[in-house]
Amino acid sequence: MAVLITGGTGFIGAYVARRLLRAGRKVVTLDNLPSNVINEVLDPEELAQVRFMRGDVSSLRDVARAIRDNNVERVIHLASLLHPASNENPPLAIQVNIQGQATILEAARIFDLKKVVWASSVVVFGSRDSQPRIPVPNDAPHHPVNLYGASKSFDEFLTNHYIREWGIDALGLRFTVVYGPGRVRGASAFVNELIKPALGKPANVPFGDDIVDWQYVEDIADLLVKCIDLPRTRTPVFNTQFDRRSIREAGAFVRELIPSAVITYQPGEFGIAWELDDSVLQEEIGFEPMFTMERGLRAVLEHARRQAGLPPLEAPAGDHSWKGQ
Repeated sequence: MAVLITGGTGFIGAYVARRLLRAGRKVVTLDNLPSNVINEVLDPEELAQVRFMRGDVSSLRDVARAIRDNNVERVIHLASLLHPASNENPPLAIQVNIQGQATILEAARIFDLKKVVWASSVVVFGSRDSQPRIPVPNDAPHHPVNLYGASKSFDEFLTNHYIREWGIDALGLRFTVVYGPGRVRGASAFVNELIKPALGKPANVPFGDDIVDWQYVEDIADLLVKCIDLPRTRTPVFNTQFDRRSIREAGAFVRELIPSAVITYQPGEFGIAWELDDSVLQEEIGFEPMFTMERGLRAVLEHARRQAGLPPLEAPAGDHSWKGQ
């Protein structure tokens, strides 16, 4: 039996596909506009094992065909129009983010799927000022400040409706700043500015006054894959929180690795409440990320240098944990 990944050729989807394949699972991807990220993440042998399906996540016909033709039992739903693209194209945001969610849930009902795991977002909670408690509890009120956040908020309501009315087994995860090699779109792409010094270029980093939660993509893939085999949880959607550190602290670490780095910071913050209380996740699921901010940034910087044909970075003085990864 197979696992279907919507948006499976994109950034997070590519790492999820690799994690599933290495666990011996059969992988099917469904994408309308396939991304080349998966070609960078998977090796040729792994790519040959993936069943690539062309289709629209908002089309029940396309989703049903992918499920029926591949004996799919579980779905990891990642297809989404991110911010700021959602604000720039509201009709497409509604089609992909809301109609796409409805289609996956309807398919889960029709085909009696064993599990749907899907990506919500921290942005459903809105700004720090809108929240009475920090860190934000798992059941805190939603105050989205952009169309992407509003669509994910509605997706949570819609999913709860399908759980109550038809008993589908669906589990959502509210992600924060997901970064790593291959991230080119979405608000988290600001991390790409910090990569430039690895290539000898100056960096001008936006939101320089913010403190964010750093979530390396391989940890996210591990969590998603863990969740597809869990029994039904009491809670339908979970806060996540990995390593909350300031953007300037990240820049300082880059300068430790690359003393010649030129890094400037644009003032301001995202305007998002990044501080999430993940105690419900830890109680019901349990998850310990493997990547600190430092390890994740090292991996991103080293990947950029390999792609450019440059030698690995040297270890910072006194850092005996350095492995150039």
